[in-house]
Amino acid sequence: MTFLSFFIFGLLINLQFKGTIMAKPKNGTTAKELAEQLEHEKSENAKLMEQLANLEVERDMLWKNIGNTLNNQQINELLKKKDYEYFRAGLTSVSGSGIVITMEDAPAKGELDIEDYIIHDNNINDILDELKANGAQAISVNGERVVLNTRPVCAGPTIIVNGNRYPPPYIIQAIGDPDILYDAIENMPQVALMRLTNIRVDVEKQEEIIINKYRMYSALENSLKGLEVVK
Repeated sequence: MTFLSFFIFGLLINLQFKGTIMAKPKNGTTAKELAEQLEHEKSENAKLMEQLANLEVERDMLWKNIGNTLNNQQINELLKKKDYEYFRAGLTSVSGSGIVITMEDAPAKGELDIEDYIIHDNNINDILDELKANGAQAISVNGERVVLNTRPVCAGPTIIVNGNRYPPPYIIQAIGDPDILYDAIENMPQVALMRLTNIRVDVEKQEEIIINKYRMYSALENSLKGLEVVK
């Protein structure tokens, strides 16, 4: 119940923060006052994030202690099933070998339309689909765990993943058979086409990759990444 209360409170702070960004300034409100209000909301969110992280640690310890203390076979089997379902849902951090893909917009513009020189959400989603089709056990985009309903979308020159905004470069990590995943991505026609326009698509095999779990809440700063400052 305590964890749920903090989670709901965290969501309310997020909504309040976004409302602060979108709201029109009231008569007499200065830019300095708005900036101070924004910093206050960010500070409150950071405190809540820390409290939620501590509660998650306490929750995980409780699960572990239940199995160790009771030492009941049926309970331990249920806990193992819970761990497996958490893994399938992307709610546990995992590590293993796999590949890392780094994508970045073309550095120079040529005779084609400018849209042909930047990375779009369909480019990233095509790669994610290919990784899944070739046995990737866990995937992340710029640190965001890819779960069932994760579908990156464009937002100007950035992408939004799991509700958080990220500018390029886009770094995709995938745990699975490195050889199979590497060959699958290198042989994609979409990758070859991007490279023809000098869009960077680097694929590298790695022995040890750590992919963090999916988080139902995130720091407010992630909503601001890639936004231009208007003076």
